[in-house]
Amino acid sequence: MKKTVWTSFGVALVLVFAISEVGYYFTGIYVDVLLRVALVFGVTMGATIFATSIDLIQNLEKEKPLSGNVRDTLGPDRRKD
Repeated sequence: MKKTVWTSFGVALVLVFAISEVGYYFTGIYVDVLLRVALVFGVTMGATIFATSIDLIQNLEKEKPLSGNVRDTLGPDRRKD
């Protein structure tokens, strides 16, 4: 998970700053550094959410159902009738 976050942070950092500089060179529109940092943060958080959801879905597929029915598997937490 950490590897995914750091990779997405690095890629977002390089791409946002490169696109901003190229855009300034060709169009003359300057993108403030604060907006660039906000874009990097947003891309990193989005990638983190997607990576986390993919991990959850993969772990969900590995989950095994309980054996037996519900009354058999509750154990000591079961309410006495």
